[in-house]
Amino acid sequence: MDETNLNLDAALEGVDESKRWALRRLILKGAFVTPIVASVAMSGLTVEAVAVPANTTASGKSISTPSDRRLKTGITRVGTHQAGFGIYRFKYLGSDTEHVGVLAQEVRDVMPHAVVHGDDGFLRVDYAAIDMDLVSYAVWSARTPPAQPTTVV
Repeated sequence: MDETNLNLDAALEGVDESKRWALRRLILKGAFVTPIVASVAMSGLTVEAVAVPANTTASGKSISTPSDRRLKTGITRVGTHQAGFGIYRFKYLGSDTEHVGVLAQEVRDVMPHAVVHGDDGFLRVDYAAIDMDLVSYAVWSARTPPAQPTTVV
């Protein structure tokens, strides 16, 4: 038995015997998945249990509204979220409607579990995960006392 097989046997020690053969084959035939398969197997999980659907955050909520800075114009900071990132008034490119929300790039730095990459390459924020709603500026200003805005872009 060579050193690779001895290391593999050591890595698979404690894994259910019925799963050991399949894992051994996956590891030997697919080196690029070795760390993933081995860690999943050793944790007693199935691949299905650790798979995360596309465009879904840790809360399991599917996110469809882009919050990427690159899709916004007229960005003006109007507040600060309790987690430290900014709250902004902005318009989406090609729209005249003003909204109040966050910049995904800032949220990602503080709460990465609340941000996903969309299939289109733009970032999205799970507003439920940050305990906030994306609202129109009219709605936001009706329920928020006035503050001194700071133009960002």
